[in-house]
Amino acid sequence: IQFKEGNELRTISPQKNIITKAEISETIPKTFAIYDLNRLLGALSRLNDPDLSIGTDQLTAGNLKYTFAEAAMLVLPPEKKLDFPNPEIEFEMSKDDFESCVGMAQVLSLPELIVEGDGTKINLVAIDTSLPSSDRFPVEVGTTDKEFKMVFKIENMKLLSGDYRVQISSKGIGKFDNKNSKIEYWIATEQNSNYNG
Repeated sequence: IQFKEGNELRTISPQKNIITKAEISETIPKTFAIYDLNRLLGALSRLNDPDLSIGTDQLTAGNLKYTFAEAAMLVLPPEKKLDFPNPEIEFEMSKDDFESCVGMAQVLSLPELIVEGDGTKINLVAIDTSLPSSDRFPVEVGTTDKEFKMVFKIENMKLLSGDYRVQISSKGIGKFDNKNSKIEYWIATEQNSNYNG
């Protein structure tokens, strides 16, 4: 991840199918890059509430000196503001509904979460779309007069806990805005998605 000077963080997955943007209360004093954030967080968790200091080429935390990565080694999100296509699908997704579906998907080993419109209601469904007779766990999250099936891989749905405003475009992208904090996710839908608006 590249930490840019200011109070906004942006990151993109290595597959370039997920972009996350968060506004944080802390101000980052200078731009620097961390190649393996989990490694750094693991190291910091071993320290007892260290003071962090950002130097020219390393971060210092207590006795730890952690060297920054070169930005060229990272997959970086676009610099420009993301243009989100006009969404045809919009609904509110509660923390409980989302966690219920994801939890059931884990218990039943279901690899996908679909947003499905049947012409009257919108359901969030844990399912395996590769199996016609798959187990399925639907939760109603809204109403619609359209028919669609927008497929997301469960592994891509690692959202910060909270309630979300969800917008999905038939062009293959979903936007998830956390209603309780300033964090946004743009997640690509899978190729077997369809929209019949």
